[in-house]
Amino acid sequence: MSEINNTHDTFFRETMSHKEVAADFLANYLPAKILNHIHLDTLTITKDSFVDEKQAEHYSDLLYQVILSTGLPGFVYFLFEHKSYPDRFVVLQLLRYLIEIWELHRKQHPKAKTLPLVIPIVVYHGKPKGQAVRLSELVDIPDPELSAFIPNFDLAFHDFSPETDEVIKGQLLLQLVLLCLQAKNTPEAVEKLAEIISLVIQMDENATSMHWLEKIFRYVLAVMDIEPEEMQDMFTQSLSEGKGGMFMTVAERLTIKGRVEGRVEGEVLGRQAIIQRLVTKRFGQNILDIQFQERLRKATPEQLDLWAEKLLDAKSIDEVFKDS
Repeated sequence: MSEINNTHDTFFRETMSHKEVAADFLANYLPAKILNHIHLDTLTITKDSFVDEKQAEHYSDLLYQVILSTGLPGFVYFLFEHKSYPDRFVVLQLLRYLIEIWELHRKQHPKAKTLPLVIPIVVYHGKPKGQAVRLSELVDIPDPELSAFIPNFDLAFHDFSPETDEVIKGQLLLQLVLLCLQAKNTPEAVEKLAEIISLVIQMDENATSMHWLEKIFRYVLAVMDIEPEEMQDMFTQSLSEGKGGMFMTVAERLTIKGRVEGRVEGEVLGRQAIIQRLVTKRFGQNILDIQFQERLRKATPEQLDLWAEKLLDAKSIDEVFKDS
């Protein structure tokens, strides 16, 4: 998984895995006629994930169990799509995951004669607008009479792209989460950061708020092209007199952290460039090898220092990377 998509994945899981946040999302984005059949206070997150390694680059998921109005258990399945562009065929993935959820249920309840209801929800926050595409829209059907052979189901598709018609709703925390997801598509948008800060300063100054504040600022620092110092200045200017002691402590700490991480990243990139030039000079075009480039990209500062030392006496590229 790439570093930036891992950032989205981590933020999604750290926020939506709190049942209060998930319940707030459902209460504000599912139709009332559906909510009438769900007891939101019974939401319980499961440990199961159904996105395989190949899809983990672009998707995350969470599965919640919930008690329905009938008293029977059901599930709410969140599929979080952090691609830059919407996947027209995402419903195929959902179908596969629904089957896996039901197969797991059958293993856990071998005597069950029925399957539990699963409500699939797709949360998308790419650049262009997205929309739900049902399976029947993807299959070429020569005659309407044949449509009975197409497995078909509804999915709740919620689009939080920059041009979405979706309104940010919910309690303060959910609004912050959704605004942060939108912010990554406009990384230089100071006004989007101002919206986030305007909500942050409405939080109570307590340990719980500080916990969430760190998650929010860490994500914003990772996805937005705004200097940490500028973020801190905007934050300071928004605080009213008599409020902000704990907020400023967190903001200052994260600003320093962002500055240090940026400097370290710059130093690592500089070392990588130096090693690449030295390898080119000594060993020619072998540096175009994909495996070499991948090892260089993933190397720690300590590995880069070791390779730089070995380059002084090594007679081949293999000697440089041997036993490291």
